[in-house]
Amino acid sequence: MPPNVSQSDLQYKLIIRQQPIAARACGFGERDRRVIDPPPIIQLEVKDPQTGGVDMDELKYSFNLVHCTLWNADGSAEETALVQPDRRTTRRLMGQLVASPSVAKDEHDVEGCFFCFPDLSCRTHGKYRLRFVLMRVDPAHLVVGGFSPILTEVLSDVFTVYTAKDFPGMRPSSALTRALKLQGCNIQVKKGNEKALGRRRERESQRNSMGDAADVPNGRSRGSSEDEEDGRRKRRREV
Repeated sequence: MPPNVSQSDLQYKLIIRQQPIAARACGFGERDRRVIDPPPIIQLEVKDPQTGGVDMDELKYSFNLVHCTLWNADGSAEETALVQPDRRTTRRLMGQLVASPSVAKDEHDVEGCFFCFPDLSCRTHGKYRLRFVLMRVDPAHLVVGGFSPILTEVLSDVFTVYTAKDFPGMRPSSALTRALKLQGCNIQVKKGNEKALGRRRERESQRNSMGDAADVPNGRSRGSSEDEEDGRRKRRREV
């Protein structure tokens, strides 16, 4: 960072590079966790207002953190907490809600600072948004009861949490997910439903093959049977 530019003068922006789309409600058990798909990926952009260029030193600052909360579909109220019938409060949004920065190259080989959220689950079905806020932690000034200011925030698109019977299934991982995984980011690469779709196509192909074979008994074509019948008629006339 140039000496004449303070951290408070920088312009921070969060960009959602991978939006959440769907999830299967995980209920209130701890074993059957189903993550939000695809995993949200947030990119941080920091610009120097004097030059308009990207401040790479600030992008690589390891104590920038992004925190995630769950909001209703119109973005007017937070719904991370859930009050149960016995009035106990639990979390509706499960998993790791804070992400650390990963400086890596995206699927276009462009370097950036990314925050990945591969472990988010929602207990109840419905339509929601995710809110991501950026905080810059200064280890030299950490005190008990202290706080870190929010530098910027962004709200995701609306995504749907389905019941078990309505959930359409997982999607294959994107090119961005695969690129970040190869560079050590803590994010899983998934094939989605491609294997199930492949098995379905194979079964349909087998059924079609069996149907074609049934039309041709004993492996003979209809034309060859007619030729044999004509030969028998000819032999009878000769006799």
